[in-house]
Amino acid sequence: MKHHGSGASIPALTYIDSPATYNCTCLPLSVLHKTLWHEHAQEASENFGQVTPATAEMNSHLRAVLNDCFPHSTPLSVLLLHISQLERIHISPKSAILHKRQRYHAPPHLLEQILANIGRAIRSSDHMLVHAGTGCAMILPGVDQQGAQSILERVKYNINFLQPETVVPPLKRETDILIGIGSYPDQGTSLEDLLFHTGLIAQRVTLRPAIMTQLRGTRPTNLPRVIAFHRHRGDEDHSLAAARGSGIPFMQIPTRLPSRLRSLIPYQLALELRCAPVGRDHNCLTVAMAHPTDTHAIDRLREMTNMAIFPVSCDVDALDQLLAHEW
Repeated sequence: MKHHGSGASIPALTYIDSPATYNCTCLPLSVLHKTLWHEHAQEASENFGQVTPATAEMNSHLRAVLNDCFPHSTPLSVLLLHISQLERIHISPKSAILHKRQRYHAPPHLLEQILANIGRAIRSSDHMLVHAGTGCAMILPGVDQQGAQSILERVKYNINFLQPETVVPPLKRETDILIGIGSYPDQGTSLEDLLFHTGLIAQRVTLRPAIMTQLRGTRPTNLPRVIAFHRHRGDEDHSLAAARGSGIPFMQIPTRLPSRLRSLIPYQLALELRCAPVGRDHNCLTVAMAHPTDTHAIDRLREMTNMAIFPVSCDVDALDQLLAHEW
């Protein structure tokens, strides 16, 4: 491990030297998570279920540090952050069945940018254990459960300052940041109790790549600049094939849209571009499109909404039925 001493406003850092594997095979911190992990085995394989996992190296080093703290006469809290990225989806153009996506560890520079933001939420006396590209654990001496919750909210608030389009270099994969937090002795008097609660998901932040990064320069030459409402099936199949080649996901769209989404894109524009807003995550708007690789249409949506646009392909007949009802 490499130790970096604390300064006037920088928390003490310990970097774990062991390189992390490329694929994310992280597991729960505590043996007490075993039941939760197996009950949600399918969900855990892609979304980790209810557990914030950690690398084996992080688990080992965190236990070694905490072992020196027990027994402990004053409160102690631990915040665990895990970062991973999902592979881009590649699907059959005529099928909504997605294959199981693999999870990967993030590039170290992404974790460093996240740590630069959350470092403002903790004290210089707090200790941070970092495993490059995979996550970190923050040991907070003298902090009880109530104080830990307050720190957790500040950490999440500071992470949200890191918008997908401001990451350098820009994100290429959907990124999940899971945060767990545990407190001693409020949630149990043993080290294993502390690790169990630390390993539960308390907050989740998802960053999706700004789609212009993915599609810049990939616009098919035979797509017109303005999309007409009626299309031949051959054109639609070509558009779905182009979406597959760009790694654009497919989704089943709802039969009705909530008003909070409808208000983001005027109906006439949605009709012209043959699209519909189907989800929002902070400054990223998910838009179902008949032609999700049309960068001109995406540019217009981005300029009109002032948001990053995340296009998805969809069943075009279902989209037409949705657009048949004005909003």
